[in-house]
Amino acid sequence: MRRALVGCVVVFVSLCFFSSCIRSVNPPIRTVEPILVVEGSVNTGTPPYAIQLSYSGNYTNAYRVPEELFITDANVTIQDDQGDSTVCKWTGNGTYESVDSNFRGVVGRSYTLKVYLSNGKTYISSPEPITAVPPIDSVSIVYDSTFITDVRPTQLIISINTHDPAGAQNYYRWTSYGYIPRKSIGGPCGSSPPTCGLLCNCNAFCEQLLENNQINILSDQYINGKEIIQPVFYSPLYWQGKHFIEISQFSISQKIYQFWEQYEAQTNRTGSILDPLPASLTGNVYNQADSNDVALGLFSASDLVTKKIIITPFFLQDYYLISVAGQYILSGSCHDVFPNTLPNDTDPEGWENAQLIDLR
Repeated sequence: MRRALVGCVVVFVSLCFFSSCIRSVNPPIRTVEPILVVEGSVNTGTPPYAIQLSYSGNYTNAYRVPEELFITDANVTIQDDQGDSTVCKWTGNGTYESVDSNFRGVVGRSYTLKVYLSNGKTYISSPEPITAVPPIDSVSIVYDSTFITDVRPTQLIISINTHDPAGAQNYYRWTSYGYIPRKSIGGPCGSSPPTCGLLCNCNAFCEQLLENNQINILSDQYINGKEIIQPVFYSPLYWQGKHFIEISQFSISQKIYQFWEQYEAQTNRTGSILDPLPASLTGNVYNQADSNDVALGLFSASDLVTKKIIITPFFLQDYYLISVAGQYILSGSCHDVFPNTLPNDTDPEGWENAQLIDLR
C-alpha cells in the first residue's frame, strides 16, 4: 500500500513538473506595408501590350493572386524616348492593356512605364531600350524515349537554332506554348440511352493547351558570334496526333536578364542550410518621388520574332503509347477530364502558314 502511494505521489509530482513548463506564447506577427508589384512589357510584336498591377500581401496559393490585391484604379501609360505614348486601359484581374493599335515597339528606341496610383504616388520605370534579336534559323526535334511514371510520358524536345551577332553583348529570353493531342475513354455519342452500347467512345480526342512556364534565358558572354541551339519546349506524347507549337524569341536588356537570373536562383534552391537567404526581387520600377521605394517585378522592352510549327510523330504506334501513357487515358469526355482544350475537336487558329514537320 505504501509503495503504491509513493508511486502515485511520484506520478503526480511529475505531471506538475511538466505542466509547469508549458507556456502559451503569442509571438508578434510582422506586418509589412503592401508593395506595388508590376509585370509588363512592350515589344515589336502586334499590340495590345499588357501591364499587370497588384499589391504584395497574404497569398493562399502560389499561382493565384487574391482579387483584393489587384489594382483596379490606376492610370497607366507607356512612352518612348521620342514622346510617343499610349494609355493602358484596365481589363480585369489587375491587367491594363494598351489602347493605341499604332503604338508598338521599335528597335533602337527606349520605353518607359508610368503608373499613377489613386493614393497620389507615381511609379516610373528605368528606360528600357529595344535591341535587335536575330531570326530563328531552324527548329530541331529530338525524341526523348524516357518517361516518368505518374509525372509524364515520353516527349518531344523542341530546340531553336539561331546565330548570335558578333561584336555586341546580347541577352535572350524564350517563351513557348502548344496544343497537344489528348485521349480519353470517351463518353456517350449524344443519344439517351446511347445507341453504341458498351462501345461508346465519342468525344475521346481533343487538343489541350500546354504552356511552358519555365524561365528560359541566355547570355552570349561565352558564345558571342556563335550558333545558339536552345531547347524551348517539351511536348509530351499522350496520344497520336499533331502538335501545334509557337515559339517566341525576345531580346532583353542586361538588367532584365539579371532579374530573371536571380529569380531562377531563388526558385531552384533546394532548401539546404547552405542556400542564401531569400530576398525580394526588386526590379526597375520605382517611386518617382522616392527612389528607395522600389516596386517588385519589372517592365521590359524587347524585339520579338516568332515561329509556328506543326509536328506529326508518325513513328509512334498505338500499342506503344498505351504501354507508356495508358495511365493518362481517363474516363469520360476528353473535354471534361482535361482542362484548357479546344472545342469540337478543332485545330487551333493561326497555324495556316506554320512549318509542317513529319517525324517518321
